[in-house]
Amino acid sequence: MKTISRRQFLYFSGVFSVFYPLFFAVASSRENKLGKDHRFPITIAVLKAAYMSEMIAHQHYNRYSRKAVDERYPNIAYLFSTLAVSEKIHADNYKRILTSLDSGFEKPECEILISNTKANLEKAAEKELIKIKETYPDFFAKLKKESYDEAVINCMYSWKSHQQHEEKIKEILKYCNMFFGSVARKIEGLKLDFHVCEICGSTVDETPKAPCNICNYPVSYYQKIKRPT
Repeated sequence: MKTISRRQFLYFSGVFSVFYPLFFAVASSRENKLGKDHRFPITIAVLKAAYMSEMIAHQHYNRYSRKAVDERYPNIAYLFSTLAVSEKIHADNYKRILTSLDSGFEKPECEILISNTKANLEKAAEKELIKIKETYPDFFAKLKKESYDEAVINCMYSWKSHQQHEEKIKEILKYCNMFFGSVARKIEGLKLDFHVCEICGSTVDETPKAPCNICNYPVSYYQKIKRPT
């Protein structure tokens, strides 16, 4: 086995001490170039899907609201516009996390099919139930693999918020199959005052008097939703 002399050892040690910082900088640069998406690929895929789903729902609810205004159901229009705000908060939360993970995202492009207000309510209830029973449980199962806390927490916010959405829509649809006109008139006689939590999208139909029941942020984080015109 060939040995090296003390002089050679000192020489190579000096060379290493000069080039090691450069090597470290190149390695660090490569890691930064790969970005956090290299470390959390499953989480990022889930967040992109969630962002897309929430933005599509946001667009639909805005269109449903305008249709309800046209058909002279101002309270139902108010509900739809409130749900649109909630969905946008969910989407913005996912967008923020994706940005923090150095990941891009695509703006959704979809065909929005608008029917009459009764059919729009039925479609909304169907979509909310799918999110509650299928979409978000699937997201949680995937997120467990990487346990990125902020993603898990915000998906939980959305999931619980969707349960509120579905409950409010079902309240309207409960007796609508045969008597939508009379039920709608009763709804239009109610005094609704919708507020949405800016942190998690929690939706309530009266002025909140306690911290958010989903994220526990103070009452001051609720925003009063304006009626559509």
